[in-house]
Amino acid sequence: MQEFAPIEHFYRFLRLWWVLLAAALVGGLIGYYFSRNHLPIYEANATFSVNIDLDKVPQKPLELHDEDLALATTQSVLFSPEVTSAMLAEAARLGYPMDITQLLANSSIERRHAFWILRFRSGDPIFAQTLVNSWATKGYQVMMDWQAAGKSPAYVIYSPPTLSGEPINPIYFKTNRLVFAGSLIGWFVSLLLVELISGRPTLPKQP
Repeated sequence: MQEFAPIEHFYRFLRLWWVLLAAALVGGLIGYYFSRNHLPIYEANATFSVNIDLDKVPQKPLELHDEDLALATTQSVLFSPEVTSAMLAEAARLGYPMDITQLLANSSIERRHAFWILRFRSGDPIFAQTLVNSWATKGYQVMMDWQAAGKSPAYVIYSPPTLSGEPINPIYFKTNRLVFAGSLIGWFVSLLLVELISGRPTLPKQP
């Protein structure tokens, strides 16, 4: 049995480096094509500004953990059954009936310091805009209701949301991952191809 000689394989791959490079590029292009080969998806977002009124904090200083919990009531309200059930009814009214799983799968909320960004994605940009704005408006009403009922701290300041405009450009998901995966697969395939089409390499002559 012939022993595996790493140096021989190295020179074999070095001699056909252009095959490895070309295969990686082709694989990356295929990954890019797959990332774009779907119906366009549009994302609309509404933004909340949420702060703490330190003058209303009953026990000072307010611990960072308690502050995070207080601010997180923003997300709790927006994804509460009271709000999401209203959004399911609104989606059905607009001609896009869905269940709670679909609603949550196409939505997300992101915190950036004092701002909370509610996002909703759809193939119809007008529907995405309308639903996320309805969601933000309903959510703000419920935030006020929760605070009035003592379900959220009185020292949290919820500002009215900044509503979304109509999204114009579609978004694409996992483009970088698909391009990288395609390049990696192409590179591995080219390694096998080089092994098949090349003979034993000629090692550099010793002086």
